[in-house]
Amino acid sequence: MPQQRFPKIEILSIQPHHIQFILSETDTSMANAIRRIMIAEVPTLAIDLVEYAENSSVLNDEYIAHRLGLLPIRYVPEGSMRGGDCHTAFLPHRECVCYDRCPRCSVEFELDVDFDKVNMTRPDQERDLPLTV
Repeated sequence: MPQQRFPKIEILSIQPHHIQFILSETDTSMANAIRRIMIAEVPTLAIDLVEYAENSSVLNDEYIAHRLGLLPIRYVPEGSMRGGDCHTAFLPHRECVCYDRCPRCSVEFELDVDFDKVNMTRPDQERDLPLTV
């Protein structure tokens, strides 16, 4: 029979979006399980639909869409300097009453990339690189 675990948690501070604690008398598997649970409970925004006007790159559309979906998106409400809770600001698309997309369940980003120009706002060592976003 495996050894029972009785971890001790000492809470140092609790705030609405922040907790600081010390986990002791346990092994790394318990700490990793708690870490995974905390990450799973944090509401996040993710890119799940990508529409292309033109893709002249060597990368196929599915690859670019997959890579965009891996980007972390931080939600910051208007007039706030800190990140906000996207869970209360947006509805999951499946729970929204709209037919296609609306401001309650989606955010729209536009990416315009041109490989022909040089961006003068880049640092000197990067200025000659062809990518401009």
